[in-house]
Amino acid sequence: MKTLGVRALLVSVSLFGLIQGAHAQDTATTTETTAAAPEAQDAQEPSKDGQIIVTAQRREQALQDVPLAISVISSEGLEKSNFTTIADVQFLSPGVNYNANFGGGFNVRGVGTQSLLMSAEQSVALVIDDVIQGLPEVSFAGPSYQSLVDIERIEVLKGPQGTLFGKNSSAGVIQIITANPKLGRRTLDGSLSYASKNEINAQAVVNLPIGDTAALRVAAGLQRRDGFVHDLYSGEDHWGYERYSARAKFLWKPSTDLSVLLEGEYRYLTDNANGMWTFRNCGSGFGTFKPCTVNAAYGLVPGPNNLNVATDGKNSTEQKSYSLSGRIDYDLGGATITSITAYRDLYQPISLDTDATPRPVYSRNENVSGGTQFSQELRVNGEASIFNYTLGAFYYDARPFQRGLNGGTQNALPDSSSTLLTFNAIGPYANQGYGSWVKAKIKSWAIFGQVEAEVLPGLSLIAGGRYTNDDVRQVVDYFDVPWLCRAAYASGASCHGLALPLTSGWAQVKASKFTYKLTAKYDIARDINIYATYATGYKGPMISHPANQPQLLLRPELSKSYEIGLKTQLFDRVVTFNIDAFLVDYSDFQGQQRVGVAPIFYYTTTNAGGLRTKGIEADMSWRIAPNFSIAGNIAYIPTKFTEFSVQCYDLYANPATTPGQCNYVQPGLPAGTPAQFNAAGYPLTYSPKWTWGVTADYSTPLSEDLNFDAHASYNYRSSSYGVVADPNSINPGYGLLNAQLSIGGADKAWTLAVFARNLLNEHFVGGIFRTPLDSGTNNSTPLSTIGYSNIPALDTNRTVGVKLSFSFGN
Repeated sequence: MKTLGVRALLVSVSLFGLIQGAHAQDTATTTETTAAAPEAQDAQEPSKDGQIIVTAQRREQALQDVPLAISVISSEGLEKSNFTTIADVQFLSPGVNYNANFGGGFNVRGVGTQSLLMSAEQSVALVIDDVIQGLPEVSFAGPSYQSLVDIERIEVLKGPQGTLFGKNSSAGVIQIITANPKLGRRTLDGSLSYASKNEINAQAVVNLPIGDTAALRVAAGLQRRDGFVHDLYSGEDHWGYERYSARAKFLWKPSTDLSVLLEGEYRYLTDNANGMWTFRNCGSGFGTFKPCTVNAAYGLVPGPNNLNVATDGKNSTEQKSYSLSGRIDYDLGGATITSITAYRDLYQPISLDTDATPRPVYSRNENVSGGTQFSQELRVNGEASIFNYTLGAFYYDARPFQRGLNGGTQNALPDSSSTLLTFNAIGPYANQGYGSWVKAKIKSWAIFGQVEAEVLPGLSLIAGGRYTNDDVRQVVDYFDVPWLCRAAYASGASCHGLALPLTSGWAQVKASKFTYKLTAKYDIARDINIYATYATGYKGPMISHPANQPQLLLRPELSKSYEIGLKTQLFDRVVTFNIDAFLVDYSDFQGQQRVGVAPIFYYTTTNAGGLRTKGIEADMSWRIAPNFSIAGNIAYIPTKFTEFSVQCYDLYANPATTPGQCNYVQPGLPAGTPAQFNAAGYPLTYSPKWTWGVTADYSTPLSEDLNFDAHASYNYRSSSYGVVADPNSINPGYGLLNAQLSIGGADKAWTLAVFARNLLNEHFVGGIFRTPLDSGTNNSTPLSTIGYSNIPALDTNRTVGVKLSFSFGN
């Protein structure tokens, strides 16, 4: 795979050589930079006509001209928020949420992917500097991009975006754009902050000119914080973290026609929690093992505000990510050709004490996952007559893997036993007492295009399409761990039922799909337009590996979206108001659920059914005075499943049902699947019906050399489910008030600020889910009760800090 990446980079270099050769023969000169060149104006700064520039349609456009629901978060907005993770975008954009639970990610308009599969991809694509981040990151501590620095802007594109951004954007795109080198400028910028829990955030960015035609930009950052979840057994404070990142960009522009941008980046993250949970309320345990009872001896009291644990196992995450990319833009005269070649390597070992007690019942859950990905994109942006077009081709090759083991006494061996029993729940030989090694090969290619034409004065029609071809292969192999045996060993059976080598063999699923998008946009006036869009979305197939079953081939997830919107700027662009309404139907939704009860249970992903998301989103900004502005946003999104099969615990009872109603088994699931309940009509998980926020900014000079600035924001989200159709998992609504006060030089050379996140000290949790090993036994009498746990949130307590920012150079 590394050889493939090297060869691809050589191909890009060769392409550059051909282009430069052609340029040497071209005597024509131009005096304007192309719209697609990476040396674009900073998007957070207004262009000459007062608009914000975005690249939501793979070319530069004014935000208000793009017929699409977009939220743009500028570097200034990120800086003032003082949030420390990219996941906190959910507090800065309406209709966006983040699911931190068991392989989750971003949700847009209520829809996202939660899966631990190596062949899984997200419904909400994450794109960084035009490169898709396709490798699954199954760490519960958060993805590696949390440590990004020197961000120019974040664009949140809502609804299916498969035409221009690819197959795994059936619900939306989070596009992160980092700052590029600036020609002719020698600058040093940075910031350093210190806050509660010894939180430190530091970053520095240097921009160096190299002659008249080249520049180098280097950005580095450090983030760290002490833990805030106290371990009553070990005395350790969990949920602390350290993050590092470094990125270098080299820009060469030998002429106005040609631009070459090379980028290399390293990201590192470590923590001592890996998503460790805290007990919210107690269930029946399983057998004689009752987690709450064990931990009560150490003074642990479960509850909604519980921030204590008691564990003996290792809880940790370590992530290392390397990436290289090269981008070439060349102006052909009336059109610009762009080549983007990228390679990424990800490595992430994690550990988790799954029984969450000081006993070794299930204290070892250790996995190493990661892989490599290579992508190549070629596209052409141009204009011809009344047409504005984008044409392109895309290739993607990923090799993700997960090598893991898990084990404990299962409350069937003495706590002092040197031999542990495995809970392995992966593939056809899950109960043979071995560790598992899942390897996948994912190849995808696509051709795409979009054409826009102003067919009548003020009326523009846009049509785009993409043909995608996917090939997914996966194998599950097994390896021996000297101290690990199958569960039957506790009853006197041999350590292993079958001898190695054992393998599932390669399973393969292929799919291809043409998706398209049709939009009509009408300019009512210079700064007022309306639009209507119909789009189809597609998320590729994947392969699941249910315990003791053959590998399961999953069909692609499909969506159909209808959207109308109004974009306005009023009173000489003093007021901006945008509103949209949408409806999206999904079929063959790829959903994850837990199958079985303790101790024999596992998570698997299936084509679980269908869902519908609809709603209204609006945002407004008002520049009341040159030094005072307010902005607000609101989203009302009542989602629901149209079909979703969920397991009924005890085969008879589920918190959402009464005994006897669990009689549904969705077609296509493996033989022996327990009875289920159809959750049609229930809302999607991690999808609050209401989200809204308001911000205010005020600035005034204190003297000729000093400025004072004040910023405040409040963001609210209503209650949401953490588990499908389980009212006991409803997370109450909450709101966060953040603020910053600063003074600084009028020349922006320095700024000193005090800030607070969650100023009102409102307690909240990231989610609520069913506690492993606390749901009783199958078909028990009386019926089992289920225990629930909290996913702690970093800003569950008030954080107060100080920050120094500086900017020097020309």
